[in-house]
Amino acid sequence: MKKLLLILPLLVGLAAFAAHAQRRPVTTVSELTDSLESIMRRQHMPGLLLTLVARDSVLFEGGLGLADVENRKPVTAHTLFRVGSVTKSFVAVGLLQLVEQGKLRLDDEVRKLAPEIPLENPWEATDPVRVVHLLEHTAGFDDMHLNHIYNPTATDPRGPAAVQVFREELRCRWRPGERMSYSNPGYQLAGYLLEKLSGQPYETYLAERVLRPLGMPEATFALRPAAHPKLARGYAYAEGRYRRVEALPIYSGPAGSLSASAADMTRWVQFFLRDFRPANGAVVLQPDFLREIETTHSSLAARAGLPADYGLANHVINRKGKATFRGHGGGIGGFSSTFAYNRELGLGYALSNNGDQSTKALDKLIQEFLLRQVSAPAEPAPVALDAAAVAPFLGHYEGAAPRNALTGINGYLLGDRQLIRQGQLLLLKPLVGAADTLLPTGPLTFRLPGQRVASFALTHDRDGRRALVSSTGYFLEASNTWWWVRPALFALSLLLIVSSSLAGLVWLILALRRLVPRGQVLPRLLPLLATVALVATFAAFAYLADHLWLSGTPQPAPVLASLGPLAFAVFTLAGLLLTVLRFQQFRSRPVAWFLLFTYASLGWLAYALAAHGWLSLRLWTV
Repeated sequence: MKKLLLILPLLVGLAAFAAHAQRRPVTTVSELTDSLESIMRRQHMPGLLLTLVARDSVLFEGGLGLADVENRKPVTAHTLFRVGSVTKSFVAVGLLQLVEQGKLRLDDEVRKLAPEIPLENPWEATDPVRVVHLLEHTAGFDDMHLNHIYNPTATDPRGPAAVQVFREELRCRWRPGERMSYSNPGYQLAGYLLEKLSGQPYETYLAERVLRPLGMPEATFALRPAAHPKLARGYAYAEGRYRRVEALPIYSGPAGSLSASAADMTRWVQFFLRDFRPANGAVVLQPDFLREIETTHSSLAARAGLPADYGLANHVINRKGKATFRGHGGGIGGFSSTFAYNRELGLGYALSNNGDQSTKALDKLIQEFLLRQVSAPAEPAPVALDAAAVAPFLGHYEGAAPRNALTGINGYLLGDRQLIRQGQLLLLKPLVGAADTLLPTGPLTFRLPGQRVASFALTHDRDGRRALVSSTGYFLEASNTWWWVRPALFALSLLLIVSSSLAGLVWLILALRRLVPRGQVLPRLLPLLATVALVATFAAFAYLADHLWLSGTPQPAPVLASLGPLAFAVFTLAGLLLTVLRFQQFRSRPVAWFLLFTYASLGWLAYALAAHGWLSLRLWTV
């Protein structure tokens, strides 16, 4: 112990020195690549596509690490990486070319352009889905379901057949042009419109009108790039080793099929930095359209006065730091990517790692390096809270724009957020966890600490409901009286699931020993069976999260994930009916009432699952 006390100050000093060394600014490209490789080792990224550019020069173009772990093949400037949703930026440019040619307008109604597509919109008469809604994710569509991501078949549906794959997702869940909720199927429609109005497959059109003029000869929109000799292998790290992720085709090519090299992405980033004027003199799109791409046109957040965030496949990459970058990110099996730029400073970058890891740490380090000589702007001047303007908006809000209807159950069960006033600040408090502090930037607009522009706004939707909107979320007014009911019922459901399952195990043993009356066996055991079905559902979804390519096939995991919630509901309903019918036969009334309360609680949970689409899943088929 004495030795430990003697060396403790030394250890603390060494730790402080190490922390200081880690915080030392990176000032050269070689120091940057060394630091990036350190992150790659820690986060298990085998290789990295990287380009760092200024408006008229290239700071770095190449790669780090390995494109192929098994064969020790290094990443080069010409190694192809799958860049996922960065593809959307190319589709947006292609559609704007059609706008420039007079073949299309952003506010054109999609149903009039393509009446053959399976689009369901209850608000069609007053609020039709428009082209801009597809590009800004404001149509109200679900994101693609698990069985509509990777294509396990040997053929690729094209044209109307490709759109038909997403027939379940193409239903407007709310009024189009109101809430931003990321939806890949919207870009499948955008790609289809590009094909229909140009008379060419989207990949052919974009290759001829965008890739070739920009000098991106290696980039490809091929849906099946696995056999391409220049394609890097994608990996996932588990149990101390890299596991190769097969480069599977996806159903929604216009949403994420692009594979590109560092040399290709250099041209793409500089295309934006040079205001759509490529160095080779090619005319791809007039500079006026750059403002259109960077503008948020259709969401309620934009109409409430928030600065542009997600425009036409173009969004804010970072909200903190010395300066803001715009661009787009992308993720696809085995790869995560970013392309980003700042036009005012004339700086940008693109990267992709083949370890299926988040790019967050890489982005932060690269942005700090590119902005190393940029002075930090002054902190925004404090703005006094307009208490009178804010007062009508205080209260409870519920999330109202989940990316998938399935995930909307999380907010339904876990409760609302409460907006309260604390002096000159507003606090947005979840039921569990730390509150967000909202700093005023105007009467009804706010920013988070560390941000320099507004990112939240208080407003009303078209139906007159109070709304709290942000660049990343959408919340509608909820009851200030009964807000606690759903989380309380959820907590009670969990308690009864655990207790009835434990009791069910005891009753199972007693039933096997014939110590439980025959007529009471099923009512006592069905809560345990319902719980097993629910646990099996979650286990199947967890497995599918790491094996997405199994969705859409009749394998055990997608079948179990689909039938588990239905079995839970059936067991619950059957148990409730049996308990009610045989209530008088129970010798122990406390047991009877316990089962009745259990089934009532589980019945409410089954209702919540049904309301969010969990009982209608068919993940084993497309």
